[in-house]
Amino acid sequence: MLTETTLCMGCMNDKTYDGPCKLCGYNDDDPYIPTYLAPKTLLNNRYIVGRLLSYNGEGAVYIGYDTAAKTKVTIKEFMPDTLCSRRKGETVISVNSQNSPLYKTNLSEFEDLNRTLMKLSDMAHIQAVLDVFCENNTCYAVFEFINGISLKTFLANSSGGLTWDQVKELFPPVFTTLSLVHRAGIIHRGLSPQTIFVTDKMKLKLTGFCISAARTTNTELTCEIYNGYAAPEQYTSDEMNGTWTDVYGIAAVLYRVLTGITPFDAGSDKIADMPEPMLVNRNVPANVSKVIMHGMTFSQDQRIRDISDFVSSLFAPPRFSSDENASKTTADKNSQNSMSPKEQKRMKKQIKERRKTLSVLIIAGATLILFAVALALSLSGVFTPETPSVTSSESGVSSQTSAVANGAGTSSDTSSQTVADSSEPNSSVSDAASSETSVSEPEDLVKVPDFTERRYDSTVSRFEGLFTFVPTYEYSETHRAGLMYDQSIAEGTMVPKGTQISVTVSKGSSAVALPDYNGQSSSDYVAKLTSLNIKYSIEEVETHVDGVRKGYVVKCSKDVGDIINVSEGETVTVYVAGV
Repeated sequence: MLTETTLCMGCMNDKTYDGPCKLCGYNDDDPYIPTYLAPKTLLNNRYIVGRLLSYNGEGAVYIGYDTAAKTKVTIKEFMPDTLCSRRKGETVISVNSQNSPLYKTNLSEFEDLNRTLMKLSDMAHIQAVLDVFCENNTCYAVFEFINGISLKTFLANSSGGLTWDQVKELFPPVFTTLSLVHRAGIIHRGLSPQTIFVTDKMKLKLTGFCISAARTTNTELTCEIYNGYAAPEQYTSDEMNGTWTDVYGIAAVLYRVLTGITPFDAGSDKIADMPEPMLVNRNVPANVSKVIMHGMTFSQDQRIRDISDFVSSLFAPPRFSSDENASKTTADKNSQNSMSPKEQKRMKKQIKERRKTLSVLIIAGATLILFAVALALSLSGVFTPETPSVTSSESGVSSQTSAVANGAGTSSDTSSQTVADSSEPNSSVSDAASSETSVSEPEDLVKVPDFTERRYDSTVSRFEGLFTFVPTYEYSETHRAGLMYDQSIAEGTMVPKGTQISVTVSKGSSAVALPDYNGQSSSDYVAKLTSLNIKYSIEEVETHVDGVRKGYVVKCSKDVGDIINVSEGETVTVYVAGV
């Protein structure tokens, strides 16, 4: 059932005008994939379904709105496309009779998984499940809407990676949360920079929980595996998944975070040649590097078995034998250890002399500073002998003389100029100093805002003169065409005006549904295809179809709603009525 609302179905902000949303660019006339729910569908008499955010072998994820709580939410629908289907304009899912047992089994697992997660919703570092209900011959889970970005995008904004000190600050709560999730009997199987989010309060949250069949190959569902982060046992249905599977995933995430490089796929032959983190980034501690590689051991029997052991090893103080210590220390330390006693004594003497020289320089510097301060105070008149007091008559004469000399014509100005004013002889000096200071101030700095989810064209116009934008256009399954979702300088950074900022702009989805052509003129329909990046060719045809006028679309080489792979240059032929 559709509902009337003034909310934008792209971002769930209030929109009381016609045309594209000024915040996200969504237009109510935009086509949607008919297999999934139409925008403005009302679920459970409470939740409004918005645009489709993503989909995988398990189902679909939509942006939504909770009319009771008056807040944005994320809605996940169980909709395995290999086992069921939905006709355009309908909400109820149809399941083929031969797939019914598998569908019911996976549906039950989906419901159990999300009801268990709902019991863990008080954990701050997991995307909270707010509601679970069954409707339309399927099941829905309602999640909190996270104000933040994926760890993948965050890393792109952080020069590609993080330091070990930053990891120690950000990740421990995630380790604890993951351990508690395991105790509840849940295995994630999809840990990656895409399923870990960084909130606007700089906290990490786990997202993307799925049923097991959706994260393992050779099952009845289309498999979603994050290559480089999936454990070897996920590439086969013959081996057991367990806590060790997530150990591999979180270790792979740390590998990416600390090195800036995505790990090799566990299903490829290159996995044996993957270098240790410390060989890619020498700032990674040796013990941390070893633990990460132990967590990514190909054989699950030899891998660290659970998160608790992984974390204990990760933060344990390093212990090296004499041979290991020799191989892990820096070149300078190796050089020092290989010196003879005589050379070491000479080095210590040199260090002592350097310290003595440094002390002398510090004292000399302090003396110069004191001298400069004394000179400045002397010039400002602080050490000038105090002027002898004068009588009131002398004061009046001097005041009048001063007033005449300065061109002061009125008696009120003259009478207000007293000897007490002479106690501020440095006011003009101060004014000059402040003027000089303002001239020498650095150029104006501006704070870089968060440009993600903003339209590129309007943002460039709005911030003209403040920043210079350099766009890179890429296909994105989660960001609408024209929206920015990555920037080279992090939000909150202070930069000079005119600073160049590289941004990634979405070209839209790499695969889109063919829009409806009925009643469309060739020019209007071509404009719609162009906005969706769909390549086309036009052919005129003779037609005797009633109601189709010359210059209007008769048909296309693809059916309405068919998925067009725009990233691969798939072309649609548009047949237009000629005569």
